[in-house]
Amino acid sequence: MLGDPDFVPVTRSGITRGVQALGVRAGDVLMVHVRLSALGWVVGGIDTVVHGLRDALGPDGTLLAFCGWDDSPYHVKFWPETWQRAYDDLPPFDPAVSSARRDFGRFPERLRTWPGASRSGHPEVSFAALGPHAGDLLTDTDDPWGPDGPLGQLVALDGRVLLLGAPLKTLTLCHHAESIADVTGKRFHEYRMPVGTEWCDYRTLDTFYGSLPYDAHGIDHPIAVLADQAVQAGAAHPGNVGPAPTWLFNAPATVAAAVHWIERTF
Repeated sequence: MLGDPDFVPVTRSGITRGVQALGVRAGDVLMVHVRLSALGWVVGGIDTVVHGLRDALGPDGTLLAFCGWDDSPYHVKFWPETWQRAYDDLPPFDPAVSSARRDFGRFPERLRTWPGASRSGHPEVSFAALGPHAGDLLTDTDDPWGPDGPLGQLVALDGRVLLLGAPLKTLTLCHHAESIADVTGKRFHEYRMPVGTEWCDYRTLDTFYGSLPYDAHGIDHPIAVLADQAVQAGAAHPGNVGPAPTWLFNAPATVAAAVHWIERTF
């Protein structure tokens, strides 16, 4: 880059113009997945991304991100006993303190810690939101992937999802489609999490090991397959923000396309 005098770094205003050209509107409720490396050199880093998105949405817009919980004990029951005992000393989940998962990229943690942002209370399936609709989105429910959870509320608010340099397989909204699809054979995962002063039992759709028997159909990346159904149904628009390939998905239409494919397949 330093040897190319024609190279143009990505800026705050460039991000704003790029997502607006793709169709992001002032006042939108927008879930975002970011692969920062796809944007290349961003002047100001991940802070600039948040600023640019907020500029596009304006004061009436709301940002949403899937946080999860970094190093949560979701898998611990499958581990050796000595490893399990080590997690007895895990600091309990606290929505205001516990870090978002690192493998979701830098955006969820940055949004979670942004002044004025809020976070939902489920220790494994938590979301962060910033904007006037944050309270509508961040509902606490025993079924966080279902119609009353944050993704269900995103659909109810006619929200959208932006994959800013992120691949189709990161479209978390598809887990909501898996949750509400009328099919048998769904897989759930039972686990324990420390919250407050005690360990609590949870049972949620198994989005990590596979919520449906995709393996029987030779499908290795089910979320990418479901996202592609939305693309084929015209529920998404492609474009570029700087050098980053970007998609903007209509949430209700995306879920409808994914549910249709799931119910047809399973």
